Amino acid sequence: MSLSCQDCGKLTAVPKPSEPAADAVARLQGIQRRLTENESQRTEVTGYINQFSIQLHRWQLRLQTLNECKQQLEKELALVKA
Repeated sequence: MSLSCQDCGKLTAVPKPSEPAADAVARLQGIQRRLTENESQRTEVTGYINQFSIQLHRWQLRLQTLNECKQQLEKELALVKA
């Protein structure tokens, strides 16, 4: 392909693109793969956080029950000692 030069008006050959499009496609695919992997890892970590949050809540409820039981036993012990 040839075009006229804007400065001198002579016909000038326009070079063919040297496949930067193929490089760009490969780079785009690499980025998309990394993005997909990142999203997969984010989902996995979010799942772990949710599991640990549920487990923490269960342990907090258990501790609350044990504290209530302790208070009741201490009251009973005080009555027995009196």
